[in-house]
Amino acid sequence: MTENTPTEAETVSQDSKPNWRRDLEARATAGDEAVAELAQLRRELSFRDAGVDPASKQGQYFMRGYDGEMTVDAIRAEAAELGLTGESQTPYAQTEPFDYGAEERIAMAATEAEPVTDPNLDALIRQATNPEELQSVMEAHGYTWNAAV
Repeated sequence: MTENTPTEAETVSQDSKPNWRRDLEARATAGDEAVAELAQLRRELSFRDAGVDPASKQGQYFMRGYDGEMTVDAIRAEAAELGLTGESQTPYAQTEPFDYGAEERIAMAATEAEPVTDPNLDALIRQATNPEELQSVMEAHGYTWNAAV
């Protein structure tokens, strides 16, 4: 019976052996986690390069819901269509032409306009001898008196 029973030295050597299988499983799990993290970082970088802010709520929702091609151009086009990048995907030919008529009328009025105030107002103010005359001169030229009341 003594032949089948392990000795104390054999028992210690079996307990001190590393468990290679558990070690390899732990390394495989860590490798899988690293690969998943790398894929997530690459995805975030693609969205960031496309002009989408991954820190914003809209950017996070867009990243979760986007299932298209993972190229910067494709992401940028989809984000621009949704208004997340500030760019517009509408071609210039499809936009309505801008009417410059009002601006041209304003510019023409400004070049042909006369001064807003009477050039003689300064002389009229100097000729006023009392506050009542000054008030009537100012009110005649469009200024208000005691308007804060």
